Amino acid sequence: MKRILFSLFLFLASIVVFADGGFTVADVFTDHMVLQRNANVKIWGEAADGSQVEVLFEGHSRKSKAVDGKWMVTLRTGEAGGPYKLEVINGNNKVSFRDVFVGDVWLAGGQSNMEFALRRVKDAKAEIDLADYPQIRYYKVPRKYYPEHEVPETSWKTCTPETAPEFAAVAYYFAKNLHKDLNIPIGIIQLPVGGTTVEAWTSRKLLLSDKDFRPIIERYDSIADAYQSGEYEKIYDRYIKSLAEYNKLSAEKKQYIGKPTEPMGKWNFRRPVGLSETMLNVVSPYTLKGFIFYQGESNTARGAQYRKLFPAMIKEWRASWGQGDIPFLFVQLPRFETKTRYWNELREAQYLTSLHVKNTGMAVAFDQGNPKDIHPIVKDTVGWRLAQMALGKVYGKKIVYQGPEFRKKTKTRDGSLLLEFANAGTGIIVKDGSSSLSGFMVAGKDGQFYPAEAVIVDNNRVRVKSNQVNDPVDVRYLWVNSGYMNFFNKEGFPALPFRTDKYRLETEGVCVNPEPMIPQLDLFLFIGQSNMAGRGYITDNYKGSIKDVYLLTPNGDMEPARNPLNKYSTIRKQIDLQGVGPAYSFCKGHCRQNEA
Repeated sequence: MKRILFSLFLFLASIVVFADGGFTVADVFTDHMVLQRNANVKIWGEAADGSQVEVLFEGHSRKSKAVDGKWMVTLRTGEAGGPYKLEVINGNNKVSFRDVFVGDVWLAGGQSNMEFALRRVKDAKAEIDLADYPQIRYYKVPRKYYPEHEVPETSWKTCTPETAPEFAAVAYYFAKNLHKDLNIPIGIIQLPVGGTTVEAWTSRKLLLSDKDFRPIIERYDSIADAYQSGEYEKIYDRYIKSLAEYNKLSAEKKQYIGKPTEPMGKWNFRRPVGLSETMLNVVSPYTLKGFIFYQGESNTARGAQYRKLFPAMIKEWRASWGQGDIPFLFVQLPRFETKTRYWNELREAQYLTSLHVKNTGMAVAFDQGNPKDIHPIVKDTVGWRLAQMALGKVYGKKIVYQGPEFRKKTKTRDGSLLLEFANAGTGIIVKDGSSSLSGFMVAGKDGQFYPAEAVIVDNNRVRVKSNQVNDPVDVRYLWVNSGYMNFFNKEGFPALPFRTDKYRLETEGVCVNPEPMIPQLDLFLFIGQSNMAGRGYITDNYKGSIKDVYLLTPNGDMEPARNPLNKYSTIRKQIDLQGVGPAYSFCKGHCRQNEA
């Protein structure tokens, strides 16, 4: 919060006011901010009980009295424009904000692919050099992970080549395209934090309200309550020191050892509820046009649960802002190769959300993913698709803003299925010019799916057939974690992945992320001094391969030893972890004895 001090002769009086519940304006209000046009804009802060606060803006005055140390003023804005000045007065205290614009404000939330900065995208320098948009501004919410976490103040930034590098890339391209089409100021509030689950952005009350969500809180509480007094703080301190040492390692050395794992507890930003309290509430209820959201990667082990949890989060966010069912647009997860998660099931949960939750929209991004990299470096297309959805769905432009969407299937006499699609635009196409569409599979009554040939029949219909299925009843399109996509409409929007069957999901009944699997082990405790802990002659000279050998991390987890063993052991010692010399020699002999 901003604390306002004025002239020297008011110094003592100011101290008294602060001690009595001093005057502040919420941190999100700064110079260069964008206020939502044609709206009842909320402005708030703190002041002494019963004291009057006045807000002046464009010749209008609104007043309110502080209750329980809190004040809020509602100010009616007009059409887009600026720059303006906004003033807030409380007794002898006065704060002025300059270069204020009125336009449309969107909040960008989610995890790492929304957080991904413009400086990291493909051809970043060329884009940043041209990023001179005086009427596009962004506010990056400080990453405050727990109540006591001290973070530097921040402010609204005007988009220039100097500030653009830290602009969230998807949000930047979204704002750029809206500004180009609407010719009004666009403000973006950046909220995303990489690696977060959707439950990190919800309240404890919400998670306790549903039997399918309650295990999330119960599991966290069981971990947090298991620590003895002061134990978590000591473990966390060791983690911070190990992380600092890890960050000093070269990229080559980091190949041989895992990044230290942050211990779960009250300071872990991934904990459920945490960021809802320390980041989301900081900017609620800043008046918005809508939300854009890109998240889900961290929930891909729980796609079935996401069907309920994601809509519940949307409902709670909307309630917190008090603006009714304002637009909530989100990105469906792209393709990514993994054998331990179910991205296809999470995508379906996102699609169902777009169907059943009022005033939501989903931008398909399957083709924009990198199968080998969870953070694809091309973000402009995703931002453009979100902007087109906003222009068509929110702003009422008569444009095509999404791709072909399955509507119905019909059996034909030749043993194929005829599929009909909505949102075909001016026609569906095979984008790469091939003779058929990729990604389709069909199944008979036995539920066994086989690859199918899919050909376009006309502007909105596709015929699918497999020689391995004589009587097809169900069809799936890109029901996979990763695959090749060439099914689009002529306007450039990809078809939505889908399935017609209702077979049980792999993630059904999974309410918390599963623990990493560790094989059954013979456990031995090694006690001694440096010669036992050291890497030793054997590991210096051992060049072979190892397997099924695990070591404790500072947080009490187990990690598999890596190859080559001599480098692994040496690097462990550099970040104050146990070496594996004599211990490994013992285990090696033990394993050989068992094998014999």
